[in-house]
Amino acid sequence: MNRNDMDVSKMTPQQRAEMKAQLEALERAEKQKREDDISAYKSLVSEFCKKTKESMMELSKLMRQRKDEVFDAVNDIIDLKEQLFKVKIDRHSNTFTSDGITVALGRRTNDGWDDTVEVGIAKVKDFLTTLAKDEDSAKLYKAVMQLLSKDKKGNLKASAMLQLERYAAEWNDPLFTEGVETIRNAYSPVETCDFISVSYKDKDGKVHAIPLSLAAMARED
Repeated sequence: MNRNDMDVSKMTPQQRAEMKAQLEALERAEKQKREDDISAYKSLVSEFCKKTKESMMELSKLMRQRKDEVFDAVNDIIDLKEQLFKVKIDRHSNTFTSDGITVALGRRTNDGWDDTVEVGIAKVKDFLTTLAKDEDSAKLYKAVMQLLSKDKKGNLKASAMLQLERYAAEWNDPLFTEGVETIRNAYSPVETCDFISVSYKDKDGKVHAIPLSLAAMARED
C-alpha cells in the first residue's frame, strides 16, 4: 500500500500504534537535529568570538606600541627643532614632510568653556541693547548674535573669538570689551585623543593616505 494512500480509519490498532511510534520517532529525530544544529552554531560563534578577541587584542597591542614609538621619536625631533631654531613648538599638532611623505600627529582638542562664559555673553548682550537704531548698529547686532550662537553641544565656537575681539576693538566700548575678554578668559579646551596620519605620493604624484583604523581600511573582496 502506498503510504500516501493510507486510510487511518481502515488500519488496525496495531498499525495505528506503529505509525504513531514512527511519527513520534521522526519528530524526536528532527527536534534532536535542530538542537544539535543550534548547539553547533553556538559553538561556532563562541570560537569566532574567542579568536577575534585574541586577534584584535594582539593588533591593538601592536598599534599601541607603534604609536608610542612614533610619539617618542617625534618628541626627540621637536626637542632638536626647538634647540636649532630657538623657538617653542606647540606640541598639540605638528606636521613633517620629506620625500613625498607627510606625517601629521598631535592631540585633538574640543572647544570648552568654564561657567564664566555666560557672564561674558550677558555683558555683550547688555552692550547690544545700548546700540542705536542705525544701519551700522543693526549690522553689528546681527553679526555678534551669530557669533554668540552655540553648537549642538551648547558650546560657543572658539573661531568666533577673533571676530568678536575685532568688533570690540572697533567699537571701543568698555562693556563690550569686558564681555569679550570674559568670554576669552573662559575658554578651556578639552583634550580628547592623540592622532597620527600618514600619507605618501606614488611615482605619479598621487597622494595616498595610509589607513590607520579598522574603519578606514577597505576590505579585499
